[in-house]
Amino acid sequence: MSHFIDHNYIENLIGENTNPSKEEILAVCEKASNMEGLTHSEVAKLLHVTDPELLKRIYKTAGQIKNKIYGNRVVMFAPLYISNHCVNTCSYCGFQNNNDMCRRRLTMEEIQTEVKILERMGHKRIALEAGEDPKNCPIEYVLESIDTIYNTSEAQGNIRRINVNIAATTVEDYKSFKTKALAHIYYSRKHTTNQHMKQII
Repeated sequence: MSHFIDHNYIENLIGENTNPSKEEILAVCEKASNMEGLTHSEVAKLLHVTDPELLKRIYKTAGQIKNKIYGNRVVMFAPLYISNHCVNTCSYCGFQNNNDMCRRRLTMEEIQTEVKILERMGHKRIALEAGEDPKNCPIEYVLESIDTIYNTSEAQGNIRRINVNIAATTVEDYKSFKTKALAHIYYSRKHTTNQHMKQII
């Protein structure tokens, strides 16, 4: 299977931009502050910074860019775990398949109960979470869960946005998300495309 990410290009780019000068880093920060966009080489230079003062400058620049785009606000998403079934063995994850634990998925009634609790707490946005298991947590179940969440309301209001955080899926599945009437965002979990790192995690 061919990959659309060129790992050799990335590794060479990082290797070619070691030991950037202070002037180079300040110039990159200035360019970023002006919202001009950075080249791959400029981003690679930033990855090599260890000087505390330059790191502060990078963080400050990042904060300024964030405020220009999003303003001085923090958006909160309440996580809602609908299923802990998973076929993977990712070493960092509590859902990994080789963990001896009770596996289940929430019923639609249980989802309604959880959503009402979150709405009473004032939440308007949900991060929908589920492990990867096509048999026990199929896309149809996820879509039904989305409908249930959007159709559940309390006196305080209802959920206005769902961030769907599940494993990468098929083109047809992605199209089924698009047909949903209410706004939501799909996050595809792809922790790494680096083959060496895949073996580690």
